[in-house]
Amino acid sequence: MRTFYALIKNNLRITIMHKPISFLLMTITPIIVLIIASKMVSYSTTFVNVGIVDGDKTRASEAITQIVDGLDGIKVFKMNENEVEANFQSNKINTALVISSGFQDGLLNNSIEHLVVKGNEEQNVYTLLQAILKNHLLNLRNLGKISGGDAAVFENAVGNYIASSEFVEKTSLNDLYTEYNNSNIFVGFLILFIFFNSSAIANVINIDRERNIYSRIFLSPAKVWMYYLSNVLCNLVIVAFQILAAILSMEYFTNTSIGVEPGVLFLILFLTAMVAVSLGTFYVSITEEADAASMISNFANLLIVILGGCFIQVELFPKLINAISYISPARWAMGSILDLQQGLTLGDIAGKAVLLGGMAALILAISVIITSKREKKFRSLS
Repeated sequence: MRTFYALIKNNLRITIMHKPISFLLMTITPIIVLIIASKMVSYSTTFVNVGIVDGDKTRASEAITQIVDGLDGIKVFKMNENEVEANFQSNKINTALVISSGFQDGLLNNSIEHLVVKGNEEQNVYTLLQAILKNHLLNLRNLGKISGGDAAVFENAVGNYIASSEFVEKTSLNDLYTEYNNSNIFVGFLILFIFFNSSAIANVINIDRERNIYSRIFLSPAKVWMYYLSNVLCNLVIVAFQILAAILSMEYFTNTSIGVEPGVLFLILFLTAMVAVSLGTFYVSITEEADAASMISNFANLLIVILGGCFIQVELFPKLINAISYISPARWAMGSILDLQQGLTLGDIAGKAVLLGGMAALILAISVIITSKREKKFRSLS
């Protein structure tokens, strides 16, 4: 195993020490983007207009209205359900909260239903309103459970909940909207750098070929799997360090919040990095020259990031492009982060996390098969 450790150390030395400026730039550039975004990108400070349809007319629906009305930067317009579409068309409202009959009964029966938040897909303010309401809805459901289905006890508990000083923290929806968009710009750039950096590190293999180092390595005790695995592990270590540096910088050196726990964000981005490293290895496996691998990886990685919605929301894509974008690992990464911003838990996005891991394993397996065939041919010629 000494040979294997030596190969890992050699890969780290080549990647970091031989090109320290390049390594430093790839590490700090996403952080610079975050700082610029937090300083330069801003949104209107005007009110967000929310239309509320209360078809339940109960203490629970009244409580939801009070909670929304208590948010800073919000103007509430009460209306009938048949007026919602017209008010969207006239831009009187940006989002609508529709509470149907049976909402309170559902809470008393330990379920959250008959409440829908509607909004314009191009202005995702409504998703933030969903995230804010989620915890309150869970609290109201818990009150229904504690009340044992007794409406009078429940309504009294809801009254106490609303009257308590901590039922809602004054939060500006505009501030949250700005923070989430700034942080998503940062995450988009970070994913871009993850893919490009991973491909660059994997391309060390082709550079070794051109310098005849590749053939000399196999005259030593080194095995083919040691050489490739050392490159993959080196790649993952470096990218993990850069992800960690970026997340810690966002957490401690800026006022921007992405609305996702740092550890969870690191997990999602590391799974994305696993896919990126596997793709970098795949690009190398189908090429023999560093320039060819760079050209292919630059085009493919840019396409992956654009289709993934890192800079343009996938909801704005034409239907065909939107459907194609599901093959992009970046889409699943950004989708996981957006889901968490809307209040979902890590368990809720477990399927997407497993999918990213599966993509990484499948692409790496394909790379191994292609490389194995190539190495057999190489050794037979030797």
